[in-house]
Amino acid sequence: DGLHGEAGAMRIPTRHALTRRYVGEFGLPLRKFVMGNPQAWCYVRGEKRRLGDVKELGRLYALRDDEKDKSPDDLWADSIGKAVAGLGDAEKADLSADVLVTPRVRALDQQSLKQLCQAAGLSEEAIEYLAVTGGSETLLPFAATETLREELLEVWSLGFDEIAGGTDTLASAFAARLKAKPRMGCEVIRITQSGERGRAGAVYRERGVEKRVEGDYLLCTLPCPVLTRVTVEPQLSGAKWRAIRELTYDSSTKVLAVTNRRFWETDDGIYGGGSFTDLPIASTYYPSDNAEAKDPRVSAGAGVMLASYTWGQIARRLASLAHKDRAEVVLRHLARIHPQLRQPGIIRRTASWSWDNHPWSSGAFTLFSPGDHTALHRDIVAPEGRLYFAGEHASLTHSWMQGALESGLRATREILEAAQRG
Repeated sequence: DGLHGEAGAMRIPTRHALTRRYVGEFGLPLRKFVMGNPQAWCYVRGEKRRLGDVKELGRLYALRDDEKDKSPDDLWADSIGKAVAGLGDAEKADLSADVLVTPRVRALDQQSLKQLCQAAGLSEEAIEYLAVTGGSETLLPFAATETLREELLEVWSLGFDEIAGGTDTLASAFAARLKAKPRMGCEVIRITQSGERGRAGAVYRERGVEKRVEGDYLLCTLPCPVLTRVTVEPQLSGAKWRAIRELTYDSSTKVLAVTNRRFWETDDGIYGGGSFTDLPIASTYYPSDNAEAKDPRVSAGAGVMLASYTWGQIARRLASLAHKDRAEVVLRHLARIHPQLRQPGIIRRTASWSWDNHPWSSGAFTLFSPGDHTALHRDIVAPEGRLYFAGEHASLTHSWMQGALESGLRATREILEAAQRG
């Protein structure tokens, strides 16, 4: 029936020009990804309200008198927005530098997002109101600079698109274009390099047989949690190894549900966007494929909803469950927002994915803890002899496809420059 759900990347920010360049080069069709929808729901403290009912939502929190008339957007502007506006040109540039040099940004790197909000004068109730209704609660412990960098680049304010045929078509298009085809089903168990021979190599296991491949240089894109399990000979430098061990990875779990009709469209008038909660499901996203046409025939047919999209410890709690139990918990709590889910036969099937439980990721993506940029980032991206490193973790565009692409181009340039130097 042509339906699909995204277990991985599901949206491309307007600002991510490099990702869009490749999407365009491969001729992949884009359509608008609806991010915010005032018709969607917010379920907090046992109450359900439309996201657009800002005054009603605010009444659910014990806000101070000076906060009571403020929307989540207002509170965002008072904290994150004000922090970005207060940066000078050199400080704004410093947010995207490998090595932080300005005192102001170095200080911000030591703060969590929650500490930044507290320093801006927001009450605990206002911080929760802002974070839960905007789906950013799990970002609060991470470095404030992660959020400030995206705010400066307007990542979340200028809109998103999605690849109409599914995000995996981008990876497939890359693979089809490559002259040397990727060899699948091969587990790298050892990485080697020799300065005397001027060679780097990888030992891998294919169908139980160990094999070896060599070249002038080796580009490693393994996520850091996976790389810690690989033997590297000779041993990496102390600074590099420490950075690989200590770099913070966040968690992400998704639970998808195929329904026999799009009740969120027909009954709730929700065409795309997300609902946010303080429940174990965190957030729910609705497909955007009928957001513009609002075709009643499509609404009456089957649909795929992202029943639960979680990060952080909320994601880990769901990931600890077997899929059947995970789906049951999600649908039971989601029924508090959408009671239609209690109707017999409404669900055709479910699927779920946890990046923590996937052996070749062992975590979803990098998000700096306070101080990580200063302490670890330069060592993460730095080459070691003939070994070079790429992946979203080796960029400052964490959690996005854009970061992986940026780091790949950077590492390629470094390898070509090293080859020219001989």
